[in-house]
Amino acid sequence: MKMVKVILFIAGIFMISASIFGFWHIFYTYKKYIHTVCIVEKLHRKKVYKYRKMRYEDTMVISYETDKYGKLYTTLESEYPFRKVGDKLILWYDPNYPRNIKLPISEGILSIFFAALGVICISTVIFLIKIKI
Repeated sequence: MKMVKVILFIAGIFMISASIFGFWHIFYTYKKYIHTVCIVEKLHRKKVYKYRKMRYEDTMVISYETDKYGKLYTTLESEYPFRKVGDKLILWYDPNYPRNIKLPISEGILSIFFAALGVICISTVIFLIKIKI
């Protein structure tokens, strides 16, 4: 049981570290990138057979305005199944390389998920120590 506590503690520390790095990366790009709003122009969902299961892959074409290059389009994979055409999303782009874009809400959700998993792992270890298992 001691080995399980050590593994859970190390996993929790790793998850919280990944979360801190993710939040740092968002903060770093917040200062460097230009903030704008993009619009979902097209949404495409197709069935794909992967790993002996049918899965759906969603791709979306988004458009966003830049100061230097005007209106740009790009294709991204959509992780959220409830997006629809016409949705407005927060987007950040690099002023020197406007094709280098970030969707900060998607990255923030991933960092929050890692932080929650890390807290759950560490609190489980603390609970196991308190009840002396």
